[in-house]
Amino acid sequence: VRPQQATAQQAAIAQQKQSAEENARIEAAKQAANKAGSSILAKRKIADLVSQVSPGDTVAPEVEEVLLEIAEDFVENVTNFACLLAKHRNSNVLEVQDLRLHLEKNWGIKVPGYMSDDRGGAASKAQ
Repeated sequence: VRPQQATAQQAAIAQQKQSAEENARIEAAKQAANKAGSSILAKRKIADLVSQVSPGDTVAPEVEEVLLEIAEDFVENVTNFACLLAKHRNSNVLEVQDLRLHLEKNWGIKVPGYMSDDRGGAASKAQ
């Protein structure tokens, strides 16, 4: 084995190990959140939203559960994809630009307060 090949192999092994460690940390955080019973939204927030949109109306408990599940799945999906974008930038830090890019390109959602850079670069904070 040539020295260049050995170095490339060692680098690949180190990167795989780092990715496995990051995945393990993410999974541990998810499990801890699930054990704590944490939820992104509370049922009360859904009831507040409904009362703002349509005063006097209520939402069945089963519908609240489904809406909570949909919201949590959405946030998890967006976060996971944005993390992939951050990794693609060779960064270990999730930034607004990662979330913004995914939300705008895949969901058609504009992030208030941040403008797209027409050159394909990072998001810039609106003044």
